[in-house]
Amino acid sequence: MQGFPFALLAVAAFNTVIALLLSLVNYGGSFGENLVFSQCIGLSVLLLIHLGWRTLWPQQKKPPRLWFLGLIAAAVVAGWLGGSALASLFLGLPWTAGRNSWAALAITVTAGFIGTGFFWSRHRAAEMERQRIEAQLKLLQAQIEPHFLFNTLANLDALIQTDPQRARAMLGHLNDYLRATLAATRRERSTLADEFALLRGYLEVQAMRMGKRLHFKLELPDSLAHADVPPMLLQPLVENSLKHGLEPKVEGGEVKVTAREEGDLLVLEVADTGLGLANGATAGTGLGLANVRERLAAAYEGAKLKAGANAAGGYTVTLSIPR
Repeated sequence: MQGFPFALLAVAAFNTVIALLLSLVNYGGSFGENLVFSQCIGLSVLLLIHLGWRTLWPQQKKPPRLWFLGLIAAAVVAGWLGGSALASLFLGLPWTAGRNSWAALAITVTAGFIGTGFFWSRHRAAEMERQRIEAQLKLLQAQIEPHFLFNTLANLDALIQTDPQRARAMLGHLNDYLRATLAATRRERSTLADEFALLRGYLEVQAMRMGKRLHFKLELPDSLAHADVPPMLLQPLVENSLKHGLEPKVEGGEVKVTAREEGDLLVLEVADTGLGLANGATAGTGLGLANVRERLAAAYEGAKLKAGANAAGGYTVTLSIPR
């Protein structure tokens, strides 16, 4: 279940409205008593649904609909029983003091269906937004790959005549990159090992083209090799480093991609020693950064992207992803 803190606040507000309405129609006791019962029951239902989702479908963002409806029904009944008992305990009232009536259960069921409809609609909207961003990614790939491919093929054509051995090496790296890219476009999720393999193929080809002007480092600890990430998340950032930072720089420079853990965060960083901000090195990178930022927001709750100049005079983009 995505956005549990938001759900907690929304349900608490919804419970308050229910308590107010019950008091206006003179159901139950005072507004204070109705508020305690409403909060205890509503929050109990939410907690049971959340725990059930995490327990039964820990890796799924969209559980089976019929089974999930069954979970909601069970949570509503259990939340009504447990929540009303807890509220009675807080208020010092006997649990049988009219609170466990069929009317109270009917109110809980109705509120449960309304709340479920709200969160389900929000989930569908988020899923549609995710699909829109993925479609945008495919379009971006379609725009970027021909440019890169045509430049590489032009270099290959020149190398075949002057340095056949180097041309064969470039062709091998290009083949590795294209295989990794094709596999990435067919997956909804990827691993850091796959992502770094794709970046290595891409950078090896670019290193053949730029020669001594390009150096690169890829640092991926073994413990993070199987970490789950969206496919081709880092690719636009590395391309930006080369296109806007290193290629325009006469002497070239280095791009470094690292992955590390910081507490409960997976931190991914792309840093270069290119032209940086001083010479407008980031001009034109807005689309790539915006795309990555949107994909992070769609895939993770609380992920952050930070971009700016670094001590080497180049540019650094840091992604912080909750694990």
